[in-house]
Amino acid sequence: MVRWGSPGVAAGVAEPVSGSATDRFHGVRLPDDFDPLALLARPHAHGVVASYERPDRGFALVAVGAAAQLALEPGAPIAALRDPARALLGRPVAHEHDALRPRLLGGFAFDPARAPAGPWTGFPAGSLLLPRLLFVRDGACSGVVLAPGVDRSELAVLLARVAFAAPPAEPAAPPRVVQDFDGGAWQPAVSKLAASVRDGRYEKVVLAAQRELAGDEPIDPGATLERLRAGYPHCHVFSFVADGATFLGATPELLVSVAGGAVRALGLAGSARRGMTPAEDDALGAVLLASAKDRREHEIVVRALRLGLAPLTDALHAPAEPELLRLPNIQHLATGVHARAREGTDLLALIAALHPTPAVCGWPTDTARRAIRAHERFERGWYAGAVGWLDAAGEGEFAVALRSALVRGSRAWVFAGAGIMGDSCAEDELAEIELKSRPLTGALTGGRA
Repeated sequence: MVRWGSPGVAAGVAEPVSGSATDRFHGVRLPDDFDPLALLARPHAHGVVASYERPDRGFALVAVGAAAQLALEPGAPIAALRDPARALLGRPVAHEHDALRPRLLGGFAFDPARAPAGPWTGFPAGSLLLPRLLFVRDGACSGVVLAPGVDRSELAVLLARVAFAAPPAEPAAPPRVVQDFDGGAWQPAVSKLAASVRDGRYEKVVLAAQRELAGDEPIDPGATLERLRAGYPHCHVFSFVADGATFLGATPELLVSVAGGAVRALGLAGSARRGMTPAEDDALGAVLLASAKDRREHEIVVRALRLGLAPLTDALHAPAEPELLRLPNIQHLATGVHARAREGTDLLALIAALHPTPAVCGWPTDTARRAIRAHERFERGWYAGAVGWLDAAGEGEFAVALRSALVRGSRAWVFAGAGIMGDSCAEDELAEIELKSRPLTGALTGGRA
């Protein structure tokens, strides 16, 4: 197990569950048929403030209420949260299963140097949340972790409310697209950036766009998450609430995870649509694997992962050839990177070393980020940031916040981006962001847009 990067409060020690001590975490098993995802059917009504799922692995974390929250000041290093996070998780732990251990859920903006603005009001540059009640599903184990000071009566009231909650009503009409991707601004921006890549100013820049939807009644985050979970079970499905808004998505891209000292990251860049038949699908995949443009774009991402991980890990390995990662509507070039964390290396250090990757920013990072600021006409906020969880040992998992949307009342903003290389074609890149936006647009509208 990896321990935090500097000495301090130790991780919690497992003890038998007894009494109602307020100075420790309590992990309580629930009946195996209790599904924490029931809380996400009506997330606002049940006080859900964050969730993180791996549907294909039977893993889910659902946070109800905030016992404490750490916020990263704009421009501050991610490591500034290390000691406060360690202190929050440093109380003793009494649990009935190792899966029922305390965790912090949180995320970081794409550009932590800036305070998110516009519809992102309330989302800090970075945040780690200690839930009052953390519901856990990990394989066959279902339970809840009560933060210090939380009485079990609070759990009983919530469970009763969930059991008797009526299913949410289907809206009379889905939200509709009120502002689509601006193709008129997109084409000259892509052409200019591609020329700059050819001139050697950057190797790659990721240009994103947004689509705005609006409805006659509030958009239901719970129904959106349910559709994403069902349609994209191999993705990281997440939601985070701030100031009445919900940032949610189903991203295929792992940023970095640490488990038992084993470090994993995923290089994901280069995209193509899926075929209508198995033969067409294989042909499209073969073209993607052979594409010089996509292979260069992918190699930049894998190289940056290796450079970021090298000072913090040993036994670093990345295959020489990418594989195809196939999702229902799109396929990507993918390379899994594996390593062993060095003593004193924790998840926050790894996030700081890798975020943002060239898959969402470009390369070199600083010059690509300046180009993004100059050409994008909206605020990314937590889109293309990092979202996930970590535990008292400094281990956990964070994903890149792609295939995502921000929901605020009856409005939603869907985000998608494409990597611009020297030989990029504006029409092809616009088609790529349209393809990438379909999962969220469909989930928000129930496929009725």
